[in-house]
Amino acid sequence: MIMIRKQFGTIRELASGKYQARYFLDGVQQAARTLDDKPMTFATYDQARKFLNQLELDLDKGINPYEIERARKKSQSYTLRQRVEMYLDPASGARLTHKPLRAATVRNYEHLSKNYLFRQIDGFCLSEMLITEITRADVRKWYQLIQSQCVSGQLEIKTRAHPARAWARSEGIPTALHGRIDQELINQWIKSGAPIIKSYREKNSGIVQLAKAYTFLHAIFNVALEDEIIEQNPCRIKGAGQPKHPERPIATLEQLAALASEVPERYKLSVILAAFTSIRSSELFGLQRKHINPLHRTLKIEHQLTKYSTDPQMFVAPKTESSVRTVPIPDDLMGAINEHLEKFVTDPNPDALIFTTSNGLPLYQGRKSWFVTAKRRLNLDHLHFHDLRHTGQSLALANGASIKDLQRRAGQSTAQAAQMYLHGSSERDQIVAESLNPDVSKTLNLINQKRVS
Repeated sequence: MIMIRKQFGTIRELASGKYQARYFLDGVQQAARTLDDKPMTFATYDQARKFLNQLELDLDKGINPYEIERARKKSQSYTLRQRVEMYLDPASGARLTHKPLRAATVRNYEHLSKNYLFRQIDGFCLSEMLITEITRADVRKWYQLIQSQCVSGQLEIKTRAHPARAWARSEGIPTALHGRIDQELINQWIKSGAPIIKSYREKNSGIVQLAKAYTFLHAIFNVALEDEIIEQNPCRIKGAGQPKHPERPIATLEQLAALASEVPERYKLSVILAAFTSIRSSELFGLQRKHINPLHRTLKIEHQLTKYSTDPQMFVAPKTESSVRTVPIPDDLMGAINEHLEKFVTDPNPDALIFTTSNGLPLYQGRKSWFVTAKRRLNLDHLHFHDLRHTGQSLALANGASIKDLQRRAGQSTAQAAQMYLHGSSERDQIVAESLNPDVSKTLNLINQKRVS
């Protein structure tokens, strides 16, 4: 009697004409899959049979290739915290681009990690989980827990101004912005009960930073996906990585003039240049003599000043490749630049900075108290120095600049980025409305003509 050995597994032909191999493992029927757990089919019956025969040999030897692959991935896995640390370490190779991170970018990612990714709320901490075990549900839970903590509020504006001056401004009583306070004004303030007028500003809720943290988290998972440590990126929350920036205010020409007059004279030109060239503050305060071309009336932007004096270098590359540019400037503004150079840039060296403190120090991030003081004196505390860049873009648009013009002028890499700096105003709304007058009149006349006929 001839014994016929029963073959391992079964093979069936699919509607597509390909073949699927199936087998029982631990009492459960399974279809053939790749080692990275993706469905696997075969072009011919013989290929499917060859796969089943090899799998049977491995299992008879006590080798389960799928379990080995899962163990390999787990051994290569790290917690989210470890993957973040690897991402920030230039020697780890845990990023998808060869470009090194700028010092400011590293600081920003460290801030986002500490305050968002590594944060523990209600006993849940995403960063302590293995990256291979984090699911979409885990990411959604982390996002919702952090989002619940993002609450807007108000912060009191601390000022060194005499309370009588703030009271006078609130009552509409004319008073100097600074200098000695008239004794009669102080007596009036005391007679009114010496009220303390407090000013407040909006406190950031943190929702914009949460969007940036989510984008950073998505990038970390993308590296793990590229390295085949995970099979899919669990960051799938629609719109979570798109920060909804609040509308930034723009300054009127009167406010610009008041700010430029209120700041110390050596900084007056910086306010004007920031508004009428739309360059970034780091680019502005990194300008040197060699970057000014009085003949062609242009500024050359080729680097930017770092944020802190403790940074290893004074200058770093601009934010994007598009940020390296030549910015034309109006003729009248060139005259103001020449006047500034004569008064405050006595060093003829081409590398001499255009803007410095009175002690000749670079204007790093923490050395702009002069602007804060000026805007508070003018009751413009809602304005940030960066808003002057927004103002410049809006002014250029109102004077006929196209989106492409604005993109080149501001050194933006995309048109979408340039559009973030476009803002309207009630004055501009009125101008637009008035510009429609001829069309309105023509339409009304046509209507009247039809009535007569």
